[in-house]
Amino acid sequence: MTLEIATRNWALVLALVFASAIVIFVLYRALIDSVWGQLRVSARQLKFRYRSADRAQKAVNKAVAKLEKLRAKSDSVKPRHVREASEALDDARALGKIAEDQVLIAETQMHSLIADEYPPPQHEALRRKYLTRPDKI
Repeated sequence: MTLEIATRNWALVLALVFASAIVIFVLYRALIDSVWGQLRVSARQLKFRYRSADRAQKAVNKAVAKLEKLRAKSDSVKPRHVREASEALDDARALGKIAEDQVLIAETQMHSLIADEYPPPQHEALRRKYLTRPDKI
């Protein structure tokens, strides 16, 4: 009986599918655009930036170690290798600086979101929760 009703009213069934998709999309956008949704998106972005900065710092440390190792063996190493390692260190430092700048931008966005959208008694708790750089990510 249900299949027979669906075949007779196929346009209604199709409209119901489209309407369901639209309602789900509208609910999703309403959730994302809410203050709570913006806080979650901003927190996720900040966590990603922290990870990127940590990876960049590890790359700098690795490049420093490699350059020091090559300079320690400078008698038996081609000068080109030392120069390339030095350039790689400069690149890693530049990328690290960019990553740290992106962390600062994300932290500023989080600060402004907390300050603009939440009452002052909640500010300190939210800052402690979201703006504390994790030791290990």
